[in-house]
Amino acid sequence: CSNCSTTQTPLWRRSSDDELLCNACGLYLKLHNAPRPKYLKPHSGRKDGRGEHGNEDGFQQPICSNCATSMTPLWRRDNHGQPLCNACGLYLKLHNQRRPLSLKSDTIKKRQRVENS
Repeated sequence: CSNCSTTQTPLWRRSSDDELLCNACGLYLKLHNAPRPKYLKPHSGRKDGRGEHGNEDGFQQPICSNCATSMTPLWRRDNHGQPLCNACGLYLKLHNQRRPLSLKSDTIKKRQRVENS
């Protein structure tokens, strides 16, 4: 990628100058009409495809930088690019401060949606 220098992506894209972009940088450019900032780029120094919490497939399981959970329906990032679980990310967005650990739960709650017949 000409923006973040990554060599692996599920899809390669092109900039308006015909430069090669990874999927993340290409989507950011398309949406914001500006290059993807450094704080959104992953800080992965893995050489063998495995991180501290990686497995044999090279997939690194994220861990929330606030509450240390590894299970969430959606991963988010803070202003410094650190991974946050969905609950901590939404709390930060709403309250502009870190989610207290006293609010942490081990269960993922789904919305109660009513079907319209």
